[in-house]
Amino acid sequence: MNILVTLDSNYVFPLTVLLKSLMITNSESEFDIYVAHSSLTEEDFEKIKSAVDLSRTRIHPILVSAGILENAPVLKRITKETYYRLLMTDYLPQNVDRILYIDPDTVVLRDISPLYNIDFKGRTIAAAGHTKLFIEDLNHLRFRTGKESRYFNAGVMMVNLQKMRKNVTGEMIFSYVKKNRRWLFLADQDVLNGLFGNDMIPVDECIWNLDEKTVIYNRRRVKDLKWVEENTAIVHFNGKYKPWKDGYKGMLAPLWFRFRDAELSPEKVRK
Repeated sequence: MNILVTLDSNYVFPLTVLLKSLMITNSESEFDIYVAHSSLTEEDFEKIKSAVDLSRTRIHPILVSAGILENAPVLKRITKETYYRLLMTDYLPQNVDRILYIDPDTVVLRDISPLYNIDFKGRTIAAAGHTKLFIEDLNHLRFRTGKESRYFNAGVMMVNLQKMRKNVTGEMIFSYVKKNRRWLFLADQDVLNGLFGNDMIPVDECIWNLDEKTVIYNRRRVKDLKWVEENTAIVHFNGKYKPWKDGYKGMLAPLWFRFRDAELSPEKVRK
């Protein structure tokens, strides 16, 4: 499986927790993990390698050059680093035809192959929506997307790179940012929704991208942590507060600490 993460040194430690969770819960799978960055050190990559089973995992450092971002417009909420996720087709190998992009502030609880092998049905992205219906109506107006589309959270995305390469270029992305700068409140996530909102397949947010807000919105379904452990595949700690920092509130934090403290052996992690 091909995995893409983008980060700076502040997220190396959370990334190691994510990678341990991936190794433990997908113990029969092989991985090519592409790490896009501009400033990680050799020491950072040693930490990253320590969190994976190197007999079935290849780590591919990708230093994103300034040249790729030369014409990128920089706004208050959109820095140069913001574009790493948007410009993945410019730096990923041409023979990679699909990839799972995943934020470092996540943990994996079970087999991700159903998401990885999803039938794109000719579309570019498969991702989970994270908004309530009245917000959806505003987003349809903001991005001029169809009523059937959902605003998706870009922290976990299966990407059809074959199609993305054919239809979107860096210059198109830069042009979109310049033209819509007034409406881009959530930086690259807004850009991705503007470009692909009508070209995505929605997946179940309670299974593939569960965060604390989604727990609240789905209380009748996500009753407790036991339900999450038995059903959810990916948990996302995407709020202002993180479990590795003071101030975190919510029921999902124990899952992050479980993998932080785990060793690279499936039997070491118990429900």
